[in-house]
Amino acid sequence: MSRRPVLSISLLCSGRTKTTKQCLDSLKTLRERVPSELIIVDTGCDEEMKKLLRTYTDIIIPFTWCDDFSKARNTGMDAAQGEWFLYLDDDEWFIDTKEIEEFFLSGNYKNYYYALYVQRNYTTLNKDMYSDAWVSRMVRLDNRPRFVSSIHEYFYPLYDPHILLHSIVEHFGYYFANKEQERAHAKRNTTLLLDMIKKRRREIRWWTHLLQEYRSTDEYAKLEEWCLAGLKEFRNEDIPNTNRERGAFYCGLLEAEIRTCFYEEAEKNFRKAVADKRNTDFCRMRLYNIGAEIYYKQGNYKEAIRCCEKYVEYYELLKDDEVKQQEETAFFVQFALEMSGISVAFGIYILAALKLGDTSMFKKYFNVFDWKGPMMLYEHFTDDLIYALAELPYDSEVVPLLETMAKRPGYTMLWDALKKLEAESGESERQEEMFFRIGRYFTAVDAPYYYVWYLKVLYADHTGELEQLPYYFARLFGCVADVFQLGDQIFEIAERHQIDVWLSFENIIFDNWKIGVDAFFENSQLEQKEKMEAFAERTKYPEMSDKAKLRYEYFCVKVAEAKIVQRYVNDNFYAMQNRFRDFTGKSLAFYRRYFKQEAFTGEMELLPKSCRVAVKWEQVIQGEAEGDRKKVAKYLKEAVGLFPDFDDVIQVYARCFAASEEMKLADEENKAKEAKSQMRTLAIQVKAKIPGLLAQGMVDEAYQILQQLKALVPDDEELPELEKRVAARM
Repeated sequence: MSRRPVLSISLLCSGRTKTTKQCLDSLKTLRERVPSELIIVDTGCDEEMKKLLRTYTDIIIPFTWCDDFSKARNTGMDAAQGEWFLYLDDDEWFIDTKEIEEFFLSGNYKNYYYALYVQRNYTTLNKDMYSDAWVSRMVRLDNRPRFVSSIHEYFYPLYDPHILLHSIVEHFGYYFANKEQERAHAKRNTTLLLDMIKKRRREIRWWTHLLQEYRSTDEYAKLEEWCLAGLKEFRNEDIPNTNRERGAFYCGLLEAEIRTCFYEEAEKNFRKAVADKRNTDFCRMRLYNIGAEIYYKQGNYKEAIRCCEKYVEYYELLKDDEVKQQEETAFFVQFALEMSGISVAFGIYILAALKLGDTSMFKKYFNVFDWKGPMMLYEHFTDDLIYALAELPYDSEVVPLLETMAKRPGYTMLWDALKKLEAESGESERQEEMFFRIGRYFTAVDAPYYYVWYLKVLYADHTGELEQLPYYFARLFGCVADVFQLGDQIFEIAERHQIDVWLSFENIIFDNWKIGVDAFFENSQLEQKEKMEAFAERTKYPEMSDKAKLRYEYFCVKVAEAKIVQRYVNDNFYAMQNRFRDFTGKSLAFYRRYFKQEAFTGEMELLPKSCRVAVKWEQVIQGEAEGDRKKVAKYLKEAVGLFPDFDDVIQVYARCFAASEEMKLADEENKAKEAKSQMRTLAIQVKAKIPGLLAQGMVDEAYQILQQLKALVPDDEELPELEKRVAARM
């Protein structure tokens, strides 16, 4: 490089293959527009990664990792030749660098000593949850500042003036696939921080970083302990930096006590904290934020509202003041303007007001929450909202708000809250009244989710306002594939008010109907299956349309199929035989209307698996009718494996069939023996008549009897002698 670069960019690279290239590529425009150098500090890259790095820069400095981020950063800074220095890691990348570029190209960089840009820390992979933080990552090198702190390193010293630049770097360093990863990360940081504090106890910034680690792993006892220790350690200081960081101790303490349900202690410490005049405005804002939660959990809704009102005052005053926000927020305090803090403040404002019978806050602040995009709500917000509304008189202005909630995709918390209220409605008249009070709201809501129409059906039945009931049923059945999972109550209402359910069913796309029926028979208990079978039989009628018949007949096929799989007490072979025959008849009658004959031969790949069994079973039935045991055995064997759900039953059937055939053979043998015995007895009686007939000269009669005996008992040893005697007289 022929002249001194304006900017030195230093990157710690440990060899993250998924993100390093994205990080380096995000610097391309900045490096092209601003005279700069790129310094890579290699903390553990393999040869393949080093080869990639050399395509971006020649300045690659090896560094043996020693659990000290500042030493690694200072290695990069020591090699820097630029007027300014910027650093980042290989797991973050700029969305854009436009403001940074303009900062240097305009010459404005000569007027400042350091600059901050925005680090966007994601906590989910799909980027829907994140927090933005100002980070001081750019500094003039005139006075050679150094990095300090083994972990969470930062520049020291820094001199004003400084500037805020709105270029954003994306960072996934606080996203963890599981709690184990997060704990391991926090344990490493905690170990380093505790060692640092032991050596330099009065470095307040390290204390607040330690609090951050304890919070991330839900170690609230440790968090409370160190917050109290920090308040004691720095109790006599009244300087801007300490006053800013002190907010982390107050807010961290209160959060620890809330999470461990020590609300009385939290209330006492809240009052003590807000009385401390050294706190910054942002700290006060966050304290009122937390105070609202404390009082709400205690059931003191008036005080909760008072805290919310104070929060809103600060919120309106400070929300757009970026400079003050950067100067006054420490960890814990910063949550006041993040979605987590905003959701607590406005969520509690709405809920506390509702608890006191006031719906105005709900209507006023409803749109503080993002009902179309990523959304964060105060814990139990939806449950508390629904239950609070259920206690109040009907307010028509609330309907559009509930409709917005109902239309939000994936917002299952709403339906869970309503279902919970429904489940409790049978416990008392009051609970039932609450449920139908909420149900009234949803009679005016138009949303695609089935539970909206489910509520309309229940409310119409409850009030007797039945004019729209057929339409409600049609919409309800149109929202779900598995209509039979809706519960007995829905079908009882339909039958009670003579709703033509099959007319509604015919509007369900058959593929959806099939998926729903299959799911019902797979997931339901025998009793429920039998109830739905009885309902289907009661509600069918001869004039059903072809579409309705198709759905009814498929349902009947699944009923027959389910009866084969179901194990019955005191079952027997003949009952199994009847069930298989019923299934075979219904299955083949159904599918032969929709498949060509060729589909029922060979491997039958086009047929549903259960139908393939039916094809084989038709041959089994034929073999049984013909008394062809070999044919039956052949097709029973071929049926196994076609539909695994049937395999156990088929094998039981085969054993029962074999046992039945053995019994038949034994029975036939016994009958043959008995017949033979009877013949011998008869032969003895008849033989005794021959001598008499000969004595009377009735030779022809004796001869006829002898011939009959030879046919009946040909092996009788006395017959040859008798035959000689008869022949001699002829």
